[in-house]
Amino acid sequence: MKKFSLVMGMVILALSTNNCKSTKQVSTADDKPVSNETGKVKAVASADQSLVEKYWKLLELHGNPITPGNKEAYIIFKMEGNQFNGNAGCNNFAGSYELKGPDRITISNPIATMMMCPNMETERNFFKVLEMADSYAVRNDTLSLHRARMAPLARFVAVYLR
Repeated sequence: MKKFSLVMGMVILALSTNNCKSTKQVSTADDKPVSNETGKVKAVASADQSLVEKYWKLLELHGNPITPGNKEAYIIFKMEGNQFNGNAGCNNFAGSYELKGPDRITISNPIATMMMCPNMETERNFFKVLEMADSYAVRNDTLSLHRARMAPLARFVAVYLR
């Protein structure tokens, strides 16, 4: 029990530390600053506005519909600090991502709480997909994560507050 409490404390500390970062990453697709006519460098946001700051509800993994878990599975890509967070159906998770040119993404450093739930298969597959994805596509309100721009590994739909 003490070991579990220690691990959970470390996860909570890591999550809270992750959310305290205040550095903004600004770059262009080729990581060169952009100059305007006056020669002054202007900042170009590295985040794709169609991707960030949206609640992406998980619909499919490897073409198979998601069966509801304890909680709704989702991911949110934050603009500030290139962080993401979400829930995989049971456990909360967080980490960082990097956009590498048009529709290219690297998702790294995922950490998650460690609760045990009755059906962990969806959650395990969700985490594998996040690690494998190297590209994405946003069409209307649908996000797809891909490996080598092939068939979608995962498909999400944007959920908006009304």
